[in-house]
Amino acid sequence: MNLDHLVFGVYLAIVATVGILASRKKEGSDDYFLASRSLTWWIIGGSMIAANISTHHFIGMSGRGFEIGLAIASYEWIAAIALILYAKFFLPYYLKTRITTMPEFLERRFDHRVRLVYAVISLIGYIVIELAVVLFTGSLAIQSIFGLPLEWGLAILCLVGGGYTIYGGFKSVAYTDIIQVSVLILGGLTVTVIGLIKVGAASPEFGGTVWGGLQAILAGSPEKFHMVRPWNDPELSWIGVFFGGMWLANIFYWGCNQFITQRTLAARSVWHGQMGAVFAGFLKLLVPALVVLPGIIAFRLYNADTGILRSEFVLTRPDLSFPTLVKQLLPAGLAGLVMAGLMGCVMSHIASMLSASSSIVTFDIYRNYVRKDARSEDLIRFGRIATFLVLVAGTVVGFFLRDLKAIFLYIQKYWSIAYPSVCALFLAGFFYKRANARGSLIAILAGPAWALLFTAAEAARLIPEVSFLARAAVDFAFAFFIMWVFRTRGEIPAQARIDRTLPPEIAAELAAVPWWRSFGLWATLLALCVVALYIRFF
Repeated sequence: MNLDHLVFGVYLAIVATVGILASRKKEGSDDYFLASRSLTWWIIGGSMIAANISTHHFIGMSGRGFEIGLAIASYEWIAAIALILYAKFFLPYYLKTRITTMPEFLERRFDHRVRLVYAVISLIGYIVIELAVVLFTGSLAIQSIFGLPLEWGLAILCLVGGGYTIYGGFKSVAYTDIIQVSVLILGGLTVTVIGLIKVGAASPEFGGTVWGGLQAILAGSPEKFHMVRPWNDPELSWIGVFFGGMWLANIFYWGCNQFITQRTLAARSVWHGQMGAVFAGFLKLLVPALVVLPGIIAFRLYNADTGILRSEFVLTRPDLSFPTLVKQLLPAGLAGLVMAGLMGCVMSHIASMLSASSSIVTFDIYRNYVRKDARSEDLIRFGRIATFLVLVAGTVVGFFLRDLKAIFLYIQKYWSIAYPSVCALFLAGFFYKRANARGSLIAILAGPAWALLFTAAEAARLIPEVSFLARAAVDFAFAFFIMWVFRTRGEIPAQARIDRTLPPEIAAELAAVPWWRSFGLWATLLALCVVALYIRFF
């Protein structure tokens, strides 16, 4: 066993131990699924990012950085704005009504059928799109750096990431996320810094420093540092980014998606939930430096045509940009630490998916349809069984994705089949009082069906290829049109009157917060940072 294996093994042991210890005191189902609703802002924000970032970032997004450059960072920077919108308009109502899952909101606003359909859509997406891809890409990274077979990587991730989640529930997930996100940032920055130094050293006119390396990349590959791409770009057209599916993707992901919103649902108070979302937004601004910039560094060093170190190594698969930098540039021990950070975010993502899936199966299906009188201990027991079954299903699907190319694109494209209609339902639920159960049920069924038909026609080349972000905007309009057609025409029912005002005691508590700690101040600063970044890299 070398030093890298030792560091990696010690890290896995620490995470598993913390996960088990964090959950020693379990009071009931609220504790198991929502950590007793006691999380503070810094735990919430760190946990949201640890859950969000995984190998589809370090593998998939780095690969897109290698191929198209910084433009892929729009997913991160627009997410910061989406987090502000979520914290301002959605979160206070979620916390006031003390809902447990996102499908539960749809039942309160519409009916149980809409809740069930969204629960099923969420489970399919979590297993086939998210969990399977993360298990596969994590195993691919282990194979690339340590040389272990793909099956061994799957086994390691299942045993460690799945083990403490099944035992400890959401509290284990939230507390281990703090370790994961810390090591994640440290590992990502380490690769970026050493990579920039290497680029600078290979370009004598700039010097072997971090600043010199950054200047060398900007001068040598300026085309990689433009955020705005042509209107007809099949992946990131400026129309789709600024006026289309990019906003829908982020509103869905951060405001309607159980495995992310579960952190804020467990907030100690509205202020902690809102500030946790803003903290996550600031962390999102750093993500491109951790995952996109390494992809551009790998392009500058190792691409087959113009890479300055292509005589030493040629990178033929962009999705292996980040693992290649770890393997080629980092010394023994440090590579193990970075790999620990990478696996940390993988395990966090796996744990988050399992916890969210378990919550949906337990509350939206089991308690709602199978056993309405289930006690707290029954819910916990069933939740553990559900977690295990979801883990097995995700592992099986992940094994069959081993030939997948363009991983990040796969995730975004296939989620875009579902999220436009889901966003339409949630936005209509909050802001369109005449939307009703009949129209929402037809919309959430017809929207994904239309998107699937369109995607199949594209694959068969029956119609020209269209940017999926642009198509998502059309899907959203289609779903909203359906709800408008079937809208309530007479007296508006009571459940349509979503009251987003806060109880007097909560409003007074927020009003007493000093200005320098207020959500409004920090949300404004975050929005200005996003605008400044787009102006700089337009």
